[in-house]
Amino acid sequence: MAPSSLTQLAVSSIEQLPDELLLHIFSFLQASDLLEVGLTCHQWKNLAEEETLWKSLYVRYFKVIEPVVETYKESYFRLSEADHQWRKMDELFESFKVYEVGEWDGNYTC
Repeated sequence: MAPSSLTQLAVSSIEQLPDELLLHIFSFLQASDLLEVGLTCHQWKNLAEEETLWKSLYVRYFKVIEPVVETYKESYFRLSEADHQWRKMDELFESFKVYEVGEWDGNYTC
């Protein structure tokens, strides 16, 4: 069998998978991967936007059941951004020199 025939056979096989099986496979993906598979075709775009997938990701990542906004997908990205901002603040605070009471190195920084 020619390589192009094998490729066509593989594509045809994937296209024949039921939506339920694709959703199960997609449930193992991270958010960035779901966004990528959503670019593949209309069917996969619709499946990658399924609320059940985003709810699963949301609960797995944030350990929270109720969404912050209307959809779990929006909530996931909103909390991801907030989490990212908190991590940046933590890094900033860790970069500050902290002195113990009575300790001082004689330098001021403005």
